[in-house]
Parts: sequence; structure tokens; C-alpha cells
Amino acid sequence: MKHKLFSFINIAGLGIAIPFSLICLTQVVVVFEADNFHPSPDRTYRVITDVKEANASTTKYATSPFALADNLKTNYPVVENATPVVRGSSWELTSNIKKIRVNPIYVESSFFEIFSFPLEKGTLPELPNTLVITHEMAETFFGTENPVGKTLTHHDYGVFTVTGVLKPYKRGTHFRSDAMVSMKTFKQFSKANLKKDLSAFTYILIKQNSDKKDLDAALAMSAANTNKEITQSKETFHYRKQLVTDISPAYEKLQNNSYVESYSDIAVNLGMALAIILLAAFNYINLTLARSLSRAKEVGIRKVTGALRYQLISQFVCEAVLITFLALIAGYFILNLMKQFIHLHWITWEVDNNIALWIVFILFTIFIGIIAGFFPARILSGFQPVKVLKGTISPVSFGKMGFRKSLVVIQLVATCCFVFLIGSLFSQFEYMATDNENFNRKNIYNISIAGNYKPLQNDIAINKNVERIGLVSTPFGGTSATCFIKKDNVGDNSVANYYAANADFITNMNLNFVAGKNLPESISDSASNFVVVNEQTLYMMGLGTPQEAIGKSVFLNNEKMVIIQGVVKNFCYSIYQFATQPLVMQYNPAQFHVLSIKTKNDLPAKDFKADMQLIWKKYYPYDEFSFSDYEKELYDRYYPGGDMQFMGMISFVVFIISIMGLIGMVTYDTEKRLKEIGIRKVMGASVSTIIKELSVGFLKLIIISGAICIPLGYIVGSSVINVFAFNDGVNFRLLVILFCVIFFIALSTVIIKTAAAAIANPVKSLRTE
Repeated sequence: MKHKLFSFINIAGLGIAIPFSLICLTQVVVVFEADNFHPSPDRTYRVITDVKEANASTTKYATSPFALADNLKTNYPVVENATPVVRGSSWELTSNIKKIRVNPIYVESSFFEIFSFPLEKGTLPELPNTLVITHEMAETFFGTENPVGKTLTHHDYGVFTVTGVLKPYKRGTHFRSDAMVSMKTFKQFSKANLKKDLSAFTYILIKQNSDKKDLDAALAMSAANTNKEITQSKETFHYRKQLVTDISPAYEKLQNNSYVESYSDIAVNLGMALAIILLAAFNYINLTLARSLSRAKEVGIRKVTGALRYQLISQFVCEAVLITFLALIAGYFILNLMKQFIHLHWITWEVDNNIALWIVFILFTIFIGIIAGFFPARILSGFQPVKVLKGTISPVSFGKMGFRKSLVVIQLVATCCFVFLIGSLFSQFEYMATDNENFNRKNIYNISIAGNYKPLQNDIAINKNVERIGLVSTPFGGTSATCFIKKDNVGDNSVANYYAANADFITNMNLNFVAGKNLPESISDSASNFVVVNEQTLYMMGLGTPQEAIGKSVFLNNEKMVIIQGVVKNFCYSIYQFATQPLVMQYNPAQFHVLSIKTKNDLPAKDFKADMQLIWKKYYPYDEFSFSDYEKELYDRYYPGGDMQFMGMISFVVFIISIMGLIGMVTYDTEKRLKEIGIRKVMGASVSTIIKELSVGFLKLIIISGAICIPLGYIVGSSVINVFAFNDGVNFRLLVILFCVIFFIALSTVIIKTAAAAIANPVKSLRTE
């Protein structure tokens, strides 16, 4: 109460940092509560496969052979039920209006008997090409309409019928999925060896009151049978059980262990929570040490009257813990306010065991209080009474730079580097969202088509605003179909991404040919014998240079020999994080699903859409019109607006904490020099001279911080940018702008506070002299 400003800065600084730490801690607690909502978690197991190689090395897999579940359920009495689950790779489904990425899993009806994923409406998926979707995905695709009976289309597997919608379920599960697809669909399209390939997750529900040793024996016998069937293989399988509630967090490294947090992931969350709060703790340490001289006499007198050092340390640590608990109360209110405005899919706000969560919060608060208070306590309690009472005490230092000044520099550098980190992420996401170098996305509009699209195409072509109409199976920027390609009929197949496209689509995309030419113009209904590939395809297949590859023949999908017509420069047509994969483009009308329309000028999307809709209704009066502004669609896909807003909010909080610490340091420094300022003014010093005298020391600290953080920030930015195979380099200009903003605000803070001291009436500070 006596030092209100310092108390406010400490409590407010910790108070605005604590909510973000609490979010991170909540995610840690959620990891330990994963998959605890199923009917019989104490009797439900997953089968882990240990594969022993010929060289005696062992690899552990979370998956097992697909046929294992049926074998266990049929042949071993200890097993009440068993089911395989297969995780599909990332899909894209379209409702002819929206195209959305989903995470699918293939399941049998027995899956819903073992696990708690009840239906909100409809029936379970049984037939091929049927699925159920989550409540959230149903709203995304169909809004308020009933999704049951409606269809969604996959670019490889065709049309799927929605048979049901799942009730909203707890996010804390390793079955993280947007769509649960019938297992018959997997069997229909899979080329896996169901007895050998580790393609499925096998789950077992054992009978009540059964002996777990019987399950171990069943798994051992099943492994022995599997090894007999794969005698030609040099590998041997060993199966073991894992309780479903022990899956998360992963205490051992397992291959194919999707959506399961490891202890290293927990450490990242804890580290993030600690990093944010430590920046705020710097303020407490700074301000406590700044006031160390004013409390020196208190320490000296207490020592003279018999106080021991550990008692003094306990006092100062208790003060810090009290401050952090007051900050926890403020931070909890801020956290509840944030819940109303932040809606990100990866943040879980609620936990099952609130008592455990609050224990974590309180222990974390005590820990931070001890961390923030112990170091100043060690210094304060170490003062020698004789020196204190003689007035010869001096603050601790790092060489020529005072310790408190060092902390100011460290805090400013840490703040700048954190802001640079977020700035680099922003720059990369902005590049991905607006990139027009890899392929063209400007003045491109896409319309989904089906059936006989040629009359529609011809009618659109005569529109005055239309320059060119391309045809493609699916536009760049999402997932694509795949194909097999090999040099000759007896060689091994390689996988490549496949786009059915015509010459006009390739022209629309402004792809850069390094050899050869575009696909031939064609209006045929048959697939062309020519393909365009990228450089990576040549490298993968060993076809030589682009010039050497032109005219060479390759086998496509083990069926047809095609000729390489052209080679385009490697470009990012999907995910910027990964290097370019092999690419094949072929004229194939049977797989054209999208009209890619290039307009002559930059038109308002709303007006052009209205024109196209009128033409559409002439040919398809009862079908839904699926239209997208390609540039906007890709911007929305690549730019994570909500995530960046959240990260920006953290940056702002970190920056505010740093500025508050600077305000406290400047305030204390000027308060110590009030009499000096008064004497200077009485002796005729101008306000500007006093401001210069008071602020020059802090200006030096800010400049030193800049000299350290700009090169360090560049290294941080490079490490972030280099995660992405396709990037625009470190935006050094943005880093300089960010530092200039931080520098200007920090300098303004110093000048404002020193100016307030400089213009004060000297009579007030000198009236007792």
C-alpha cells in the first residue's frame, strides 16, 4: 500500500501474463484426461506391435495388422469385442458449394459399441462410400439443413452419402476426426496386405472380471500365428496391450501414433507458460532490486537485532508469493473474459477435474513467486549491517553494467525477439496467402461442374469479361489425386500427384516451362497420350535433364504409355512447408470437375458471380451453384487469422509487460534523484537539459538492446522461415520496423516520465533542506 505504483506494476504485469500461462497449463491437464469418457476405459485396450528386424533392432508401432481384431474377437474367449480403426490421410470433401479439409477414420459398427461417440441423428455408416460427420462439420457444410442423405465428393473415391451426424464429443481424444467412414470403403479402395501390413489400430474390450494374463496369452498366440503366415519376411511381430487411458501422454515413442501428445509436447506447453510468466517476473526482480537501497537499512537493523539470513529470505520470498497470488486472482478474471472472445480449435478451456487444474495453477503460482523472489532475497539478505548503516552499500553489478540495467536489457531483448518471432510467422503466412509467383491466383474464378459441361463452358466463354477457361480435376492449393508412374513396364512404380488439366488451365496458372511445351489443345472425350511433369518427377525417375526428358515415354498407372510433352519448374502447388513432390498433368476429360475461369480485368467477385449464376441456371436450374473467388479462397486457406490474432495478443501482452517494467525503473530512478533535479532547476538548468540528463542512461540501454536483438531477431526469423521449403526469406524490413516501433515507444516512455519529473516544482523536493 505504501508503494502503490510498484505494487500495481508487479500485480498488473503478472496479472496480464498469467492467463496465457493458464491456457498452456490447461492444455497440459487435458492431455492426462484424454479418452476417459468411454463406457469401459478400464477394460479397453489398444494393441501395440513391436517389430523385430533381422539386425535385432526393434521398432514400436501403435498400429497392427488389420485382420488382428477379427481374429481376437473370434478365437479368444477373454475378448468381448474388438474393432479395427484405420486413419485416412487428410481428405478434401466438397458439397459443390464448399471444399473443406477433413480428418477421416474408417470404422466398423463395433467401434461405436466400444467407444462413446453417439449419434445425434441418422444411422451408422455400413455400406461403401457412406460416412457420419461431426456436429461442427455438419454445420460447416450444410448450415441449419439436415445433412442426413446429402452427399459429399472426394476427388479420388467419388461421392459419399452422409448417413448420420455425431453428437458433440469431448475434444480430448486421440480419435480426433471430422468424418467416420464405413470400413467397407477402406476395403474397397485399399491395396494393403490386411494380414501383414500395420495399417490399422486394433482396440479390444475384454470381458468383466477377466484375467489380464489371458489377454497377454491371446496376444502372444496371435503374434505367433502372424509370424507363421509371414515366414518369408525377415521381421517378427510381438503384440502387447496398452490401456486406452494410458495412450496419452505417450511415455514411449511409437510409430503411427497420431494425435497423441508426448512428454516433449507437454514440455513445450510448460516452457511456453514459463517463458511468458518469466518476462513478467523480470519486472518484479527489477523493481525489487531497484528498491534494494531503500530497504537496506531495514535489512541492516533486522540483522543487528538478531534476524538470521534464512528469515530475511523467507520474508522477501513470501512477499513475492503474495504478489503472484494477487496476480493469479486478476489473471483468472482475465482468463474468463478471454473465453468469450477466443475460439480456436486447438484450445480447450474446460477440464474434467477442476480440483487438479487449480492445484496445478496454485503450484505454478507458488513456483513463480519463489523464482521471482528468491534472487532479490539472496541479494537483500546478504547486505552487511556495518556497510548498510554507514551508507557504503552499492548494488550488485555485472562488470561495468549494473545488474538491474542488465535485466532491463535482457527483458527488452527477449521482448523484441518474441515480437520478431511472431512477425516472421506473420510474414510467412502473409506470403503463402498472397503468393502469386508459384502459380497465378489473380483474376481466377472456379465453378464446380459435373456431367455434360460443354454447353455451359461455351456460353461462359462468350462473356465479355472472360479471357480463357481452363479445365481441371481440382485446383492447386489443396490435396490432389495420386497416380503411379514408372519408366518402363517392368520397373517399380513411383507415386506422383496427379491433375487432370487442359492447356488453358496450365496457361491460366502461368507455370514456367523449362523445357518442351504445353499440353496439346484438345476437345476430345478421351485422355491424351501426352503429359506435363515437373522437375522433381524427372529427378525421382532418373530421366535426365528436362531437355533430355522431352519425348520420352513413361507408364501411367500400369495401364498406358504416355509421352512427356513439357517440363515445368518446381513450384509449390499444395503445402509450403514441404519440398515439391513429383507432379503429372494430363488432359483427361473424365476427371474434369472444375472450370478455371480467367477474367480480362480485375472484376468485383460479387458482380461476376451474379453473371455466372444466370448462365448456370439456364443449364442446371435445380442444381446448386458452386462458385469461388480463387484468390480469396486461397487467402482464407493459408492465412490462420484466429491463430495469428492470438499470437499477436501474446506479443502485445509481452510488450506491455516490458514497457511497464521500464516505467517502473524510470519512475524509481527519477524519484531517487528528485532533490538533485530540484537543485539543478534552482541553479538554472532547463527542462530539456534535465530530461537529457535523466534519459541518456536509459537511451543507452535501449540502443544496446537494439544492437543485440536485431541480429538475434534475424537468426530467430531465419529459424522460423526455414521450416518452410517455400518462403520469401526473412523480412528484414519488417524486423527493423518492429524494432523502430518498440524503440520509439520505449524512448517516449522514458521521455514522458523524465519530463514529468523535470517540470515538477523544485520547492516541493527541497522544502525540507
